[in-house]
Order: sequence, then C-alpha cells, then structure tokens
Amino acid sequence: MTALRELQLRFQDYLIGESEYIEADIVSTENALAEHRLGAYYNAYRIRLIDCLAVDYSALEQYLGREAFEYLALDYLHHYPSQHPSVRWFGRHLPEYLRDLYQGEEREFLQELASYEWAQTLVFDAAGSESLLQLQDMAQVAPEDWPLMTFNFKPAMRWLDLHWNVPPIDNAIDNGAAAPAKQRSEFPQRWLLWRRDLKTHWRSLEVHEAWALEQAADGASFAAICEGLLEWIDAEQVALVAAGFVKQWVGDQLVISLGKD
Repeated sequence: MTALRELQLRFQDYLIGESEYIEADIVSTENALAEHRLGAYYNAYRIRLIDCLAVDYSALEQYLGREAFEYLALDYLHHYPSQHPSVRWFGRHLPEYLRDLYQGEEREFLQELASYEWAQTLVFDAAGSESLLQLQDMAQVAPEDWPLMTFNFKPAMRWLDLHWNVPPIDNAIDNGAAAPAKQRSEFPQRWLLWRRDLKTHWRSLEVHEAWALEQAADGASFAAICEGLLEWIDAEQVALVAAGFVKQWVGDQLVISLGKD
C-alpha cells in the first residue's frame, strides 16, 4: 500500500471517528494546532451529512425541529456510518434506526413518516420508462383475449401500509401548510406512490384495489384478478370493477405494457 493511500485511510478513519492517528501527520503552527485544522474537516463532514439527511427527510426535520434533528442525525451517523460512495444512500437505514430509538406510538409514527419519505425518494430516483400503455391501447385488445392479459408496471411505483395518516401530514409540512391532526387507524392503510412528469404522486387504496394491484404487479392475469375480487364484488360487477382499476392504473401512467399469461 502506498504512503498516500495509507494517509488517505487514516484521514478517513479520523473523519468517521474510528481513530486519531492522522494527527501525527498534520503540522501544527502557532496559529493553528493540528487538532484544530483537522476539526474543521471533521465538523464539515458531519454538517454535510446532516444536511443531506435533512433533504431526504425534510418533513421529519420540521416535525422534530432543527436542533433535535441534528442530535438525531449525529447519533444515527454513529450507529450507521456512511458506507456508500454517494451520500444519496446515507439515510436508507433511518426508519430502522427510529424503530430502535423511540418507544410506543411516537416510535411508530416517526418510523412510518421516515419510511414514507424514503419511499418518495426511491420512487423519484427509479428508472424511467421509455413507453407507457395508453388508454387507446386497451381498446385494441380483443374481448376474448382479456382473461389472459397480464400487466407490466414501471419501476417508479411503490406502496406502503401505514397505520398513521402520514402522507397528508408530510404533504402539508412540505408545502408550508397546517398539518392535519395525527390519526392512527387500527388497521393499516395502503398508500400508492408513483412518479409522473417528474413529480411524485400518492393516493390511498381501498382494500380490494390494493389486493388487485399487488396481484397484477406479481403477474396475475386479468381473469385471476377478477376471480380474487369476488371476495368483495358481486360476480355480475367484478369484470367491470377490475377493468375500472386497469383504466385507473393506465390513466395514472403506471403500466408499461400488457403481457399474456
């Protein structure tokens, strides 16, 4: 290993708080001790990571307040040091960290808020789709072919099951509006997130649409989806309801193409 590489590794160890051996390599002067010179980089490194975390979790930062968020970020850095060359991935463990840090309902709310914000970043950064299925494309499918149709969805789509009304709270905070009161439901609500026209969209799903979308994303055919929807929908209406879901998904620009089972 070259001397330069060894010096770089010692500097890296110092920045992440694993050793102070690098101090021996830094020249002190009357105006600046080695520890003071290094301290500027040590603090700048942490400030940069705190700011990056605040970008990914802006609603969480505003909910907690800047000072509390900074303390949280520094402790998070201690437990989950940055391991990726890009700071983009520094905050990926924050929901897990919050689960271990807090107790009771506050832990659940903060973890769900962080999970939702992280899902938004993943949706926004997901790969784009060169082409999307259009409503007129659906009209080209012969009626007898519909039972075997399957659906290919774009990568920029995710869903979360949340007990708390996190999405409207997050939306209000990010837009500087008054946030609705926190509410917890006994059963989790599924929220769909997707990117469209360089913006992240979200909406809640009824139980039967949530089930249908999950089945469709897993490759189920239109006929299989209709069969499963019989748990909620009368047989006379089930095909119409399933077709309505597909129309909604296509209109939301979620579907890339059709396949065949």
